Amino acid sequence: SAIMLTGEWGTGKSHYIKYELIPFLKVHGNHDCILVSLYGLSCVNDISKSIYLEARINVLKPKTEIGNAGTLILGIELGVSDSAWQQLYQSINLSGKLIILEDIERTQINLMELMGYVNNLVEQDGVKVLLVANEEEILSYEPEMTETSNEESLDIFDEKPKKKDKVYTLETLEYLKTKEKTISDTIV
Repeated sequence: SAIMLTGEWGTGKSHYIKYELIPFLKVHGNHDCILVSLYGLSCVNDISKSIYLEARINVLKPKTEIGNAGTLILGIELGVSDSAWQQLYQSINLSGKLIILEDIERTQINLMELMGYVNNLVEQDGVKVLLVANEEEILSYEPEMTETSNEESLDIFDEKPKKKDKVYTLETLEYLKTKEKTISDTIV
């Protein structure tokens, strides 16, 4: 199953991944990593496109003229159909790679659909996946309500009603249930 790294915005998650984790895995584990931001993506096909482009750009060595030209060419969508993109995506070998999906909380993709996509990557394709998010931004709660008992309402000196504990929305409960099956560990 996948692993999730979570923390508040600005705590250095992306910095750690780019400048510590990926270099360490390349040197000590000879692992290739594909880093994709989900910020602004609206469907899981967009994730596959981004994974394909990142995998191909890494092969082209972006520091070279050919790599820079390849980045420019691959970055321009030339009216390729979704089925053609899917064939391109399936042409890359993801075994032994770590796919890092950042900005989970900033995606427009339905979280249940995203979790299904991640589960498929892990179980069907045998890919290692690291999800990076500010999970507090994903979790949502029912509007805060207050509760008073009959006795309290009779006491005119007690002006502060008791607050109920926060209650997750149904969407959040569904996310947490799916997360439990898809993500084996959450690192805070």
